Amino acid sequence: MASSSLENLCQFASQLELGEVDPSIISHARLVFVDTVGVITAGSTSDEVSKLLVQLSGKDESGESSCLGLSQKISPLVASLVNGISGSSLEFEEGNSWAMGHPAIQMVPAILAACEKRKSSGEELLAALIGGYESAARVSRASSLRKGLHPAGTWGTVGAALGVGRVYRRTAEELHKIANISASFAITPYVKNSFVGMNVASTFAGVTNYFGILSNIFFDCGIRADEASLRMTFSRFLSDGFQEESLDKGLGKEYFISANYFKPYPSCRFTHSSIDALKEVLQKSFFGPNEVEKIRVETFQAAMHCDTKAPFNKEAIRFSIPYLCALLILYGDVSLGTMERVSIDDPPLKALAEKVEMVLLPKYEELRPNYNPTRVIVQLRDGKTFSHEVKDALGSQLNRFGEEAVFKKFISLTSPIIGRDRAEIFLERCSQLEKEENMDRLIRLLCPIEGENRKAG
Repeated sequence: MASSSLENLCQFASQLELGEVDPSIISHARLVFVDTVGVITAGSTSDEVSKLLVQLSGKDESGESSCLGLSQKISPLVASLVNGISGSSLEFEEGNSWAMGHPAIQMVPAILAACEKRKSSGEELLAALIGGYESAARVSRASSLRKGLHPAGTWGTVGAALGVGRVYRRTAEELHKIANISASFAITPYVKNSFVGMNVASTFAGVTNYFGILSNIFFDCGIRADEASLRMTFSRFLSDGFQEESLDKGLGKEYFISANYFKPYPSCRFTHSSIDALKEVLQKSFFGPNEVEKIRVETFQAAMHCDTKAPFNKEAIRFSIPYLCALLILYGDVSLGTMERVSIDDPPLKALAEKVEMVLLPKYEELRPNYNPTRVIVQLRDGKTFSHEVKDALGSQLNRFGEEAVFKKFISLTSPIIGRDRAEIFLERCSQLEKEENMDRLIRLLCPIEGENRKAG
C-alpha cells in the first residue's frame, strides 16, 4: 500500500541529514537559530518569566536544560515552556508569510532543551530545526485555520514534536505516531489577545514547545493516538479544510525555512511595511510633528487589523500602525528602547496617532502573500506632501536581512544580559554551528554566571 503524505513527511524529518541539504539552507538555518535564541534571551528579563520560574521550578537547579538569559538549569519541559514565552514576549521573533505564522519560536526551545539533555551536537540541532520547521510549515500550508485563531499553538505542536523526535533519532514510523499524538494537543488561541496587548498571547508558543517535548515523553511511555488524529484536527476542529496531499509536495527540493523573514522592529510583522515607508519619507524630507496635517497609510487587508488609535496598554502599541507611525516621527526609531519608555497616555503621541488614516488597497491585497506592500503619504499643514511605497518590509526575501544584520540584532539583544564578550564568542562559534560537538556547552554562553548583573526587567 502506498505511503500517505504524512508518512512521507515523517520519513523526511527522520532521515534528514545535513550532508544532503544545500549549504545555503544550512547557512540560513544557522541565522534562524541565532535570531531566535537572541530574542529568547532578551525576553527573559520580564517579571512574568521570573514569577513563572518560581511557580514551576522553585529553587531546583538540578535540571538538564537552560532558561536562556538565566543562570539556573531546570527540567526540559519547563525550560521549553519558559523559553517559548520569553521569545514571544517582545514581538521580535522571526516568521514565515508562507507558513502564516512564526515557526522557529514554536520549536527551537523544545529542540534546544532536548539537545542539552542529550548533549547533542550542532549538526543534530540544525537537522532537527530544518526538519521540524519544514513539517510545521507544511501542516500550516495544508490547513485553512478558522478565523480568529492565532497560528501559534496549532500546527507548531507538530513541528516541535517532530523536531524533538529527530533529536532522539526516531524512526519514520515512530514520528508518524508522535505527529498524531502532538496534533491532539493543538490549542485554540484567540488572535485578538495579541492585537489588544493581552500577554497570554506570548504563552501560546511556550505551550507549543511544552507539548512538543511532552508528546515524545508520552510516546516513550506507551501512549498512542488514533492515526487520523492529525487529519481530523486540521480538517475539522481547527481548520476549514486540509489538503493532506500537499504535505510532501516538492519535499526536499524547496525548504520553507529559507523563505522566512527576520524582524528589524519589535512589532507585528503587518506593521513593518508602514514603518519602512515612513522611514523613507522622513529621510528625504524635514518636518516636525506639529507640521503634520494627516498621514495616509495605504496597505493590505491583514495590516488593517493594526488600525488601533487607542491601545489598551504598551504591549498593544506593537500592533498599532497609527501609534508606531507617531512613535517613529517623535522618537526617530521603533526599537526596544523606545517601546520601553513610551506611554500610551503621552499627549503628543496620541494626537499624532489620531492623524493616521488607514486605507485598504485591493491591488495590494492581490500581491499577498508574496509581498506586503504599503504606501505612506504625509500631508503637512502648508500643503506639502511626501510619500513612499515599499513592496515588502525589511527582512523579507525581497529585502533580505543578511548575516551581518542578524548578528548585529543578536548583539544588541543579548549584550545587556550576558555581556558583549560572551555574545561575540557565541556568534563566532555559531558561524560553524554544525561543527559544535556539544550544544550544552555552547548554550551556557547565553546564561549569565550566577551573581552577574542582569538587565533590569
